[in-house]
Amino acid sequence: MLEKVRNFYENNPKRVRLALIALVAVGVFSYAALEFTSQPGFCYNCHEMHPAWNNWKSSVHAEVTCNSCHIKPGFFNLVFHKMASYKEIIAHFTVQNKPNPPAIHASELEPENGACEQCHSMNRQFSFSGDLKVPHELHIKKGLTCPTCHSRVVHGDPDQRKPKMEVCLTCHDGKKAPDECGTCHTKKAVPESHKQANWFQVHGRMSKVINCGKCHNWRPDWCMQCHKKKPQSHLTMWRTNHGQRAKADRKGCNACHKTEFCLRCHGIQP
Repeated sequence: MLEKVRNFYENNPKRVRLALIALVAVGVFSYAALEFTSQPGFCYNCHEMHPAWNNWKSSVHAEVTCNSCHIKPGFFNLVFHKMASYKEIIAHFTVQNKPNPPAIHASELEPENGACEQCHSMNRQFSFSGDLKVPHELHIKKGLTCPTCHSRVVHGDPDQRKPKMEVCLTCHDGKKAPDECGTCHTKKAVPESHKQANWFQVHGRMSKVINCGKCHNWRPDWCMQCHKKKPQSHLTMWRTNHGQRAKADRKGCNACHKTEFCLRCHGIQP
């Protein structure tokens, strides 16, 4: 085999040298093209994503390239993605100057867990603030992906980057996952006042003397979650029984209803 290669080289030295030079040139050009097209600035030239770009630039991931998150880890995955993307590049520069150019729909590649794990350890148990228990590995084993909770950590506005409690509650509803405060919070627990039997009736008055926002400030419309609906007590025979209930606890009525509310039906203040 080596003898055949030697003979071919001796008989065709110029062709072999030209082939080697061409091979090196192709390799250098391919590497340079790969590097150039992997820079965030290149993505920005074609993808009209000004808000997302600006948010990325001001985030803690500003030094992380688009490819690091939006392409599966691995050199060959990067190469295959670039090869598949050439048609989008060609379309971008050939159709945009024509009347009524067709829309170019590039699939949005959501970061996979493997992309995040290039920098982040899944062994984390606590949040940066220290008051939340978040066993990341357990959540991953349950089938969650990193973007499930951290969907806005890079491209969201500054006030959107931390996971919202509403996201947690999609699973922590008492059925899929426990919903007790102590499940996630290390510094918060259900106050003793909330455990009394008549808490539902007296919480309106108590809100004037306790700091509800200590726990519930995560959701500005927390109260409206219940107050936009009729209480359970109002659903069965309420029209018949409400007079007796009002005599027993008029202050409870006043927690939601103003004094003149009764005048709508009674004409006079009962």
